[in-house]
Amino acid sequence: MCIRDRGKSLDLLRKFKVEVRMELSIWFLLKVVFFGWVIVKIYKLFIREWIYIFFYLKQGLKLDYYLPLVGGMLLGKQHQAKYGDVNYWTKSLIRENPKKRVLMSTSFGNVSLLLLEHNLVEEFYKNTNMYEKDRFVMYNFLRAFGNGILFMEGDRWKLHRRILSDAINFENLKKMTPIVMEAIKEHFDEMTQQKRLNKVGIMNEFQKITGDIVLKAFFGSTFSKEIFYGKPLTIFLANYFEDVTTQPLRNPLTFLIGPQIIDYNLTANDRRVNGQTKALKDLARKTIEKRRKEAEGAYSKGEDRKDLLDFILNYNAKNKDDPLSDEEIIDTFITVFLAGMDTTSHLLGLAVYYLWKYPEMELTMIISS
Repeated sequence: MCIRDRGKSLDLLRKFKVEVRMELSIWFLLKVVFFGWVIVKIYKLFIREWIYIFFYLKQGLKLDYYLPLVGGMLLGKQHQAKYGDVNYWTKSLIRENPKKRVLMSTSFGNVSLLLLEHNLVEEFYKNTNMYEKDRFVMYNFLRAFGNGILFMEGDRWKLHRRILSDAINFENLKKMTPIVMEAIKEHFDEMTQQKRLNKVGIMNEFQKITGDIVLKAFFGSTFSKEIFYGKPLTIFLANYFEDVTTQPLRNPLTFLIGPQIIDYNLTANDRRVNGQTKALKDLARKTIEKRRKEAEGAYSKGEDRKDLLDFILNYNAKNKDDPLSDEEIIDTFITVFLAGMDTTSHLLGLAVYYLWKYPEMELTMIISS
């Protein structure tokens, strides 16, 4: 009896030792994995950044702005809040150094290069496969409008370029003149009614006008009158782009896990921006489907196309083997809106400023026209 009990005790002791060893092994493995993950993150967020910095310093470049992790993204956010321009620092630096070819700053553990000389930009676009694309910075843009012309490559990019080039030619732009005049008249009538003509923020007003024109030129006048999240669609889209740009900065987990964490809606800001992205695309998708049904048979009869969406749907009707998908149309619209609104409004704003500064040139323009 005593011998049997002793044998059982030894068996239990052996089993206990095995279980302890297994638990220790699992715990040791978890610690190894955790510390390995920490080392990889330290390398990606700090060490790799300086490897790149030293590499570019050897090429003769200068580090124009450095801040660990967020780098120039935080500076852009601060300047957006203070000056209303996310690129204020960039523009100031270019004015101070007009011969500068490249601006170098840090961004999410990488080095960000802004190419200023057209020869360098041309070289980049001719050999995009030779350059690393920063997926951390671009991830949110790819989610928001990654199927548009801005991020397309190869044959698909050529197709987008060809369709837009055919749509936005001189003859078609002339046909859109009534759309432009309508948008300007509506805006000035609104300013008159609200008695805002004596105190005008030129850049903001031009952004509203150009944004409205892009909306009408792409989707038609009905779409531009949509109220979205309590705001006119033009104002919403301008704010939306800022939200998409800064979204990774507002979730600290993106630095530890990666930008994909945004997809899981863990923070209130992520839920808000992701919800807006979905709602915006749903609205555009319904508009495309409605217009597609309304236009059935119209293109084959040779009826005039009213806007860019008509032109694209007409192309799809004639090229059913290789059409643009709804996602491509929506993302191209967002791309065209952001590019058209911002660049055109700044061009017009500067034109008005310099005509005010040099009134004799205004008289010359009036006489010559």
